[in-house]
Amino acid sequence: MNWRERALLILTVVGFLVPITMITLFFGHHGFTIAGAFRHWGEAPLATLVALDLSISFVAFALWAAWEGKRLEMRSWWVPVPAAIFVGLCFALPLFLLLRERTLRRRAGISLQLSGRPASSDSVPVPRAEAASVGR
Repeated sequence: MNWRERALLILTVVGFLVPITMITLFFGHHGFTIAGAFRHWGEAPLATLVALDLSISFVAFALWAAWEGKRLEMRSWWVPVPAAIFVGLCFALPLFLLLRERTLRRRAGISLQLSGRPASSDSVPVPRAEAASVGR
C-alpha cells in the first residue's frame, strides 16, 4: 500500500465514522423516523441549499464513478454509489478514489512486469488514448 492509498483509507474511515455518528445522534434525539430526517431539509434556505448541493454532487459523482470505473475496468466501481446514498459522499468519494488508486497500482505492476522494469509504488501507466492526446 503506497502513501496515497493510506491517505485515502484514512479519509474513507473518517468519512464513514463522521456521518454514522451524526445519524446515530439524530435518531437518538428524534427517534428513528426517516420522514423526520428529510423534513428538516426544507426548513431553512441554507438547509435546502445543502440538500440540493449534495443531490447534484451525488448525481455528478455517480456518473463519473460509472464512466471512470468502466474506463479503467474496475471490478467494484459501483460499490461507492450505494455507499453515497446510505452513508454519504464524504465516505463514497475517498472510497472510490482508493479503489481507483489500487486499480491503477495493479495495472502499473502488471505493465511493468511485462516490460521487465522494476515497479515503483507511485508509478501509474497512462492509458494509450490519453497518451496519444497529450502532445496535441
